[in-house]
Amino acid sequence: MKKDGFYPQEILFSPTLECNLNCPHCDIQKQPGTLDIKSAIAFLRRCARSGIERVGFTGGEPFLTLDFLVAVTREALHNNMLFGRITTNGVWFKNKSLLIKALKRLYAAGYDGDIMVSVDAFHAQDLRKVATFIRVVSALWSRPQMVTIAAVRGAREADTLARLKRLAFFLRARLYNVNGRPALIKNKDIFIRIAAIDLSSVGKAVCLKNPWGSKWFKDDFCKGPGNIFFVMPDGKVAPCCGYANDHNELAIGTIKDSPKILIRNARTNRFVAAVFTSGLHAIRKKLENSGIKFPGKTTDHCFFCRYLLDLGQYR
Repeated sequence: MKKDGFYPQEILFSPTLECNLNCPHCDIQKQPGTLDIKSAIAFLRRCARSGIERVGFTGGEPFLTLDFLVAVTREALHNNMLFGRITTNGVWFKNKSLLIKALKRLYAAGYDGDIMVSVDAFHAQDLRKVATFIRVVSALWSRPQMVTIAAVRGAREADTLARLKRLAFFLRARLYNVNGRPALIKNKDIFIRIAAIDLSSVGKAVCLKNPWGSKWFKDDFCKGPGNIFFVMPDGKVAPCCGYANDHNELAIGTIKDSPKILIRNARTNRFVAAVFTSGLHAIRKKLENSGIKFPGKTTDHCFFCRYLLDLGQYR
């Protein structure tokens, strides 16, 4: 049973904000620069000694920093750590030969976690290249289930379904639905689960879906994916992997700090401490009592967290 409060379970490295795509719903501001490998490895070692056991990678497009992925993967294995996933668009490579060469480096480094590929109406990548990426990954690691697809839902779902069917066609596989929603792409060589990611109407995506309704979310105190050290390319650390981790109010330090100091900072940060203990509803009620009126209710706690931070009323 998880304790109340911030107890990080994983380091999620975002080594770059660069990306080869320009997705209309993505609010990440592209910036040059890559997370320093030596600093990241030193931080990983401190985290491993403190009991954190898992490492993952996101971005930007993390495969644009292949040297970082390889070096940190090797160090993670050296420290007996496990891997979560690498989240990618699956089309970062110029040709199949370079793709195979790059993935062989990652394989030789010892990476054995999952790879999640974003495929939906908003990621307008070449699905033939996505299919090539999936086939090479599945063959090289000899793991039919290694790749998972992340598909945004909540807007343009018919277009997303059409793209998933098209990808299945290029893979010579079949798309299976569960309860009317796409859930699996399968043939004799691959077994790809489809994870639905709810669209949060923040930033550039604010016009794609009205997040306000008549029902409030159920507080989860961020005990799931929020219990991480999310490391930005500039070395800043936040306790969140969602839509708000670029807010200064969520910063709990940098990778130069020890895990002990970062956890202490998280517990003394009024907003972060409240989210992980009393919950977002307690913050909402406090603001309502002060006279703040919200446009409605929302079932999306990540959206609401970002909304509160954008509101700038909680200090």
